[in-house]
Amino acid sequence: MNNDPINWHGAFYDAIRLELEDYLDMLTFEFEHQLNTDPLIIDALILKKKKQVVIEKNIAAIFKTTNVLEFKSPEDYLSISDFHKAIAYTHLYCATVQDADITDITLTFVLTRKPREVLKHIENDCKYPVTQKSPGIYLVTGSLFPIQIIETKLLSEDENIWLKDLHTGLEPRTLGRVLTASKTYFNSDHISAYIDAIVKANYDAMEVIRMHETKKFYEMLERTGVAAEYEARGIEKGREEGIEKGIAKGIEKGIEKGIEKGIEKGLRLTATNLKKTGMPLNQIADVTGLPIAELEGL
Repeated sequence: MNNDPINWHGAFYDAIRLELEDYLDMLTFEFEHQLNTDPLIIDALILKKKKQVVIEKNIAAIFKTTNVLEFKSPEDYLSISDFHKAIAYTHLYCATVQDADITDITLTFVLTRKPREVLKHIENDCKYPVTQKSPGIYLVTGSLFPIQIIETKLLSEDENIWLKDLHTGLEPRTLGRVLTASKTYFNSDHISAYIDAIVKANYDAMEVIRMHETKKFYEMLERTGVAAEYEARGIEKGREEGIEKGIAKGIEKGIEKGIEKGIEKGLRLTATNLKKTGMPLNQIADVTGLPIAELEGL
């Protein structure tokens, strides 16, 4: 299976834009903002184009003119050191950027895991009150600027689908909902990294959908436009597991000719399994590319 790292930060940049799509004409997004010539980088900056703009979106209700965002991937966690480093970066931004105002800035942490030790440190050691504004959103007050911590897994599925589901271990039903929602944006440059990450991180869920809801799954892929992303992941995994598990017809195009016999065995195995589920032969033929006459003899 492919071991290339998942571009979680690129996916986060796509997700945060999708979450704030109603305000895109009012905001400026800067990703990986470098503070100076040294490698000090803020994950993301969101700047209001007009100070008086009010953002009602739950994850951005605290936003002021300048908003610093620090993101932790599902494979990472927020430490006490990370917390203070981000505060220092926020102060450094105000010290190095002309007209930046420390009273007109916010700091947001976005992460999958609840930072229990950090929250305890904030309340007990920093003496900053912490209140849970809504599921997954913790507001920290008492600092020179507002701070919020967003635990994405607790966010609302209806209001925050992009951030909530940006992680591994998605159920097939959840993954299908995300891919269906993505069809509106697939032609945009600001979703490709997101799709790549969730497909790569949740390949097993994709396999479950494919094996148990084959026809419906491919129809959904065609509508959403993510077929190429799925096939790419399948090609990578198919190099090692194609013969044992069977592979979809689309994946066949990306497999080297040297394992054509293995692919044929995989397709026959897939067809045999699909026959056991009672799927009509014409649908199995569409999925595997095998002729009906051959399917009848399996």
